[in-house]
Amino acid sequence: MQRQATTTTQALLKAALGRWRESLLVLACLGSATYPDASHAAESEASEAAIQAAYLFNFARFTEWPASAFVAKTAPLNACLLGRREALANAMISLNDRPVQGHPLRFFQPERTEELKLCHLVFIAEADGRRRTQYLQMLATQPTLTVSDIEGFAQEGGMIRIMRVGTRLRFEINRAQTQKTGLKLAADLLNLATTIVEPDSGASR
Repeated sequence: MQRQATTTTQALLKAALGRWRESLLVLACLGSATYPDASHAAESEASEAAIQAAYLFNFARFTEWPASAFVAKTAPLNACLLGRREALANAMISLNDRPVQGHPLRFFQPERTEELKLCHLVFIAEADGRRRTQYLQMLATQPTLTVSDIEGFAQEGGMIRIMRVGTRLRFEINRAQTQKTGLKLAADLLNLATTIVEPDSGASR
């Protein structure tokens, strides 16, 4: 039976479900959240997973996909998870059917690599570098927003890396890769990134 989200998870996810204009503030404030100390490992994991799920939801709200990425105007926006992250999976399930730019958000975990083409957003938690590279190569030309919290992800060809700085979460963006696939990130989202890899030059700011 699917576990229910904890009170902490529900509260953090609720904060992420504001209107479009509010979501920028939510995204900025989430990075200021602090986590329980290491002695409360389970609580800390659930809390961080809830915040990551909120980030993913807001990343989707600040991303424009080409119309060709959807089979219909109201088709689901599929958010996927590659790798084992039970707490994050539970948090993402709590977001099922929430509207994102006219599309209901749907979470699923691909069982076969062929299913990756169904994902509009994918969080890659795969620790094996070779498999991670394989996934990124498969998605290199697809309009799929790739996100991870693994060090060096943006430099590997991923689009957004969520990183922990002290007790806060921040993120960096590989804008060069997003533009290759036809994805458009809102300026407000770009302004919140700590680092951006720009197109052509590969330079970062």
